[in-house]
Amino acid sequence: MKIAAVLPHVDIFGGVRRYLEIGNELSSRGHYFVLFHPDGSNPEWFEFKGVTKSFLSLDEEAFDIGLCSEYSVLPYFERLNARAKFFYFLLKGHKEERKTVKKNYFFLGNSEGLCRHLEKKYKISCSRAPGGVNPEFFYPAKKGEIERNEIRVLCYGRIYRKRKGIQHVIRAVEGLNKEFPRLKLVLFDSLVGEDRRDPRPMIKSRVHHEFHLNLPQSKMAWLYSQADIFVSAERRAGWSNTTAEAMACQIPVVCTRSGTRDFAFHNQTALVVPFPHPLLLRRQIKKLIKDDELRLRIARAGYERILTFTWSFLADRLEKIFKELVKLN
Repeated sequence: MKIAAVLPHVDIFGGVRRYLEIGNELSSRGHYFVLFHPDGSNPEWFEFKGVTKSFLSLDEEAFDIGLCSEYSVLPYFERLNARAKFFYFLLKGHKEERKTVKKNYFFLGNSEGLCRHLEKKYKISCSRAPGGVNPEFFYPAKKGEIERNEIRVLCYGRIYRKRKGIQHVIRAVEGLNKEFPRLKLVLFDSLVGEDRRDPRPMIKSRVHHEFHLNLPQSKMAWLYSQADIFVSAERRAGWSNTTAEAMACQIPVVCTRSGTRDFAFHNQTALVVPFPHPLLLRRQIKKLIKDDELRLRIARAGYERILTFTWSFLADRLEKIFKELVKLN
């Protein structure tokens, strides 16, 4: 098959990683995979085995399959010559969502929850194409030389993106600080994309905390593995990349249902709260702090569950979807 994806950039984002990982898997199976983005450069942070081309080359060849997830590049996606076009939903509730479902596309969703939302709201068919995790990048790493009398709570640090819920995590940890003075909040992020705001000055908390910015991919397993608990308070997520990555590093997780329905099951593979609120998060974090056995059980079960979501598994799904819907050989 000849497959093309249209993206706005190739910076370090979960949505971009998805396409790079998919491209590598499909290329290794003999498919021709081209990633179009504005300048056509190769990603500097990831070894991509497919082909990258600029938007200037969009009209030069025809494809069997076209893929896109970003509303901002839909005009370029329209120009792509492809037998079948798939809009791959990664987030819930975007203002362009209603307009996009009316287009003559096939639809993919990167989680069970997102697909259910689209099917119920718009009466469309949405094929399940959940996220993945690469165990070569994310795995249980050896604990480093850190102060082991600390209780380290890790969370994603892009605080200016309100739907990430970072402020809820900060407030939850602050509410535990008096009872557990050894608590330390650890945050991370990368300065990427057009909106390159440094989130570090925005983190205001009385709890002792540290912030890791622009860590290389080779350091991510180390970062996750230093944590005792990972917390996600997202809303409107499709697939929660950071939660999946934490599970792959065998870290116990407290999370919302947003972006985690496929792999986070309350009191089995994670401790799940119905919606992001500091009090709800605080209760679940406290359970893990006080119960070593629960912490270990949740971490192991989460690790086993998330390893069923590999990029190879997703490539299998996509090949099947393409062949069934587009009648490709």
